[in-house]
Amino acid sequence: MGFRDGLKHDMQNLKKDIEKEVHKAWTVEYKGYCIEVVNQMKEEYLLIDGVTVASNKRLSIFSHLLPYTSLSGILTLENGKTHKVSVKIGGYISLNCIIKIDNETIMNESEKLEFLPWEHKDKIVPFIQKQVQENTRIVDGHLPDDDYFFGTDKPRLDPGLFDLIINEPKTPFFVSKLMKFFKEQLKNPTVKARKATYDQIIFDHIVIYREEIIQELGHLEFDEHVLQQEALWLLEHAAHRDVVKFAILVLGFTSCEEHQELLYTIGLHDEFTPYAIFAIRSGGKGVNDQIWKLVQSVQGLGKMTAIELVEAKTPEMKYWLLTKGCENRRFTDFIALRCATKGELDVALYENSISKELYTGAAMIIEGLLDESNPDGIDHYPYAGAVLSRFLHHAQTHCETFEDFYPIIKISEFLNEDEEIWEDRLNEQWKQHERTALQEAVQPYINNPKWSKLAMEALQQSEEIDFRSIEIARFYQLDITALLFEWLKKEPTNSMLFLAIMDTRELQPIKDLCAFAQSQFSLSSLSIEEQNCLECIIQDLHEFEGIGVPIIQAALESVNENLRLHALSVLTEWSPTFRHQPEIQRSLKMITATTKDKEERKLAKQLLK
Repeated sequence: MGFRDGLKHDMQNLKKDIEKEVHKAWTVEYKGYCIEVVNQMKEEYLLIDGVTVASNKRLSIFSHLLPYTSLSGILTLENGKTHKVSVKIGGYISLNCIIKIDNETIMNESEKLEFLPWEHKDKIVPFIQKQVQENTRIVDGHLPDDDYFFGTDKPRLDPGLFDLIINEPKTPFFVSKLMKFFKEQLKNPTVKARKATYDQIIFDHIVIYREEIIQELGHLEFDEHVLQQEALWLLEHAAHRDVVKFAILVLGFTSCEEHQELLYTIGLHDEFTPYAIFAIRSGGKGVNDQIWKLVQSVQGLGKMTAIELVEAKTPEMKYWLLTKGCENRRFTDFIALRCATKGELDVALYENSISKELYTGAAMIIEGLLDESNPDGIDHYPYAGAVLSRFLHHAQTHCETFEDFYPIIKISEFLNEDEEIWEDRLNEQWKQHERTALQEAVQPYINNPKWSKLAMEALQQSEEIDFRSIEIARFYQLDITALLFEWLKKEPTNSMLFLAIMDTRELQPIKDLCAFAQSQFSLSSLSIEEQNCLECIIQDLHEFEGIGVPIIQAALESVNENLRLHALSVLTEWSPTFRHQPEIQRSLKMITATTKDKEERKLAKQLLK
């Protein structure tokens, strides 16, 4: 997030906090009539029996520099007699409300304005507990502070993903200030001390300083009961995810066995799984059982940490890892190697016959290992050759549908990658005879014409498109471009279809795709789905000079950093004619003035030169 965007985001959050704190209401009864006064950020109301008789609208929050506002109205009794109702509201430290009937004061109350960061917000831990109580697991990964954390107009990341990808510089002295405030809180846990700690926590992201904080907490010399008390207080009041994370780290330095169930419940949310496991491991008995429960329950990125730290002690646990561990295909690349290793996939596939369930589970693991984007892929798996060989053996029995066949084409693509890549592999764990044997074993499946036929039938007849059918069709070099555009009419923001069309590397389909996006999307206010689709186009436009210029322009002006970077990268490959267009020049200047990302600023400045 650039400096200007970050400042705007912080100001939006501050404004929301102030609006909630100053929203007050007072009610008093007078001779059977209800007199109500409502104070809001930009307006005050005087109501009599639910009817507004006076109001004052403020043009901006700066109008609060005037300390008091006056309202007045007429109260008419049943006998026709009238009374003047006068109201005076205001104050800086406290919000005072004085209500008079004629000259008689009937109310004079004052409410202190504290602006406590946890007030007027949904608390995170009770939010998680309620969902788990109703469903036994997390069914909706959003958190009450999503708008605060991401901003109202920014895409949401999968829970836990921000902690994995964040790449921001550290704030000087952040940890030393935090520990100073927290020590004061431990000595004297007043509202003021707790607020100071809380404010410091949410000043930055805890994940950036996690190891440093753990080290400092390890040096704390405070009564364990006091530590636990303040950690639990933070958990109870936390309306921001970073406060939950800090509190769990603190709890991990206490004997928290009696709070294992609380930690388990919080850990069911992928945002907090790694932190909960850190604390659970200090709990004494049954630690592995608690982590194993999380392995079986979390659905997203938290599963990665849980699998990494669990010990698969029984055959049942190993079988579960092999058959259920990678069920959420979206994160298979993160956990495939861990499931294969801890589940002992090589041993399981060595049997003469296996269940269809194990074949399907092994297929998901192999797909994850072969994923090109996986940093812990097949080249890091010492039993790769044996596992692929045994999987192809069992495919003779279990390869029945094109879903079963899909991992086989991925194996074929892997075996037939560039010789330069294989030269490195053959110098490490692979032998040429292993590769040759696998190529021979996979070929009978590849030569079977039924798979290409099944893929075309799926694309032509299915009610729901499947990426496997697209990839199998592309593997057999079938012309499916027209079919893809037909699907695009039904699903105009399906990014998988955009990728498939871009992968044709053909000029006319890519021109048509850009024209489709320009006609279908609102380029000045892109939805998250539309941003994802445009990214699929832009990241591959380098070699198609002049195609999709309006899309490049929209990307430069987008709040999406990835889109902006891809667009800048494309312009560096295209001839200078395009970067010199007035609209693009204006966008480049805006990027250099506002972005916080060094690479983005560097590219924009190069293009301006």
